[in-house]
Amino acid sequence: MSQLVQNDYDLFLDCIRELYSIDELPALRLWLLEEALPKLLSSDWFSYNEVDLLHPANTLAILKPEAGALFQRLFPRFQEVVHQHPLVTRQLQSPEFAVHKISDFLTQEDYHRLELYQDVYRHLGVEYQIAVTIRTEPARVTAFALSRRQNDYTERDRAILEMLRPHLVVAFNNLALARENMAIQDTTSLALNALASATIIVNSQGRILYHTGPGLKWIGAASPEVLPTNIYSWLNPPAGRRARRIMHLATATGEIQIRAVPTNSPERLLLVLTCENARSLLPASTDDFSLSQRQLEVAGWICQGKTNAEIAFILGLSPRTVQKHIEHIFEKTGVGSRMALAMLLGENTALKTARL
Repeated sequence: MSQLVQNDYDLFLDCIRELYSIDELPALRLWLLEEALPKLLSSDWFSYNEVDLLHPANTLAILKPEAGALFQRLFPRFQEVVHQHPLVTRQLQSPEFAVHKISDFLTQEDYHRLELYQDVYRHLGVEYQIAVTIRTEPARVTAFALSRRQNDYTERDRAILEMLRPHLVVAFNNLALARENMAIQDTTSLALNALASATIIVNSQGRILYHTGPGLKWIGAASPEVLPTNIYSWLNPPAGRRARRIMHLATATGEIQIRAVPTNSPERLLLVLTCENARSLLPASTDDFSLSQRQLEVAGWICQGKTNAEIAFILGLSPRTVQKHIEHIFEKTGVGSRMALAMLLGENTALKTARL
């Protein structure tokens, strides 16, 4: 750390302040590649890599600045030979979450003998590289890499990245957990929709704390925060009258049954809603456009504004597989964009419901 000067610490602190203000993983990755790392260390390339040695086709790399057609042409070969990368093999042998340079393990001559260099890095001009490991799993490494055409990275460069690394690990873990929790909530909501069920958690003042599925729509809530007056009155009858545990509502959607279930907190109550004749909230049936069940699931998440990466995480697929599903969906529905798909499936559902 003695090699750092005051300006290095100032840049680092500015980076940390902004790091913890970012609340989504894709935004964090791009910010690091396009803004933070370029300010901290001069480099020709900045990349985010998820290396999967068991399934090389799932290996992901985001390169900034983009190399366009060149990188697209080289990427399949990169997936095939990335297992030769000395930083990847070192990290798998000793998962210490450290910062390493290629030159820590190989001479320039040995590095140039690798197929990784001859077939990929030589064409990109990657002569020197330093990497910051974010996560190590069995046969899988997630890391940021900085690359140069000339001049190897110094110990000052390593010291800056060593200071940054623990903050990156914390930030990535926190956002990954948040995304996982959101995916669980979204999946639960989708399942409840398919089962014609929903839940609402309220406090003793009738304020809505959390909800899943189409419950708010079923009860006609004018606000996502407050229960309708009739529901609140049912839960809080006049003095001397006993509260009913089940309430029945007749709506245009169908007959709604609401059951009040106590929780482990006296300040919270769980409302479980079921609808006997509820319409499915999925965008369309598989008959409408001959979509497979998996394609329909992907289409449903597209209509809810999810990115390819988010859909992949929710459904347990690779981003490449999700993209293939989307291409087939576009082909079957005759649209060319996600917005057009959402509009088409929304209109189709409205027409279908009107006929029922």
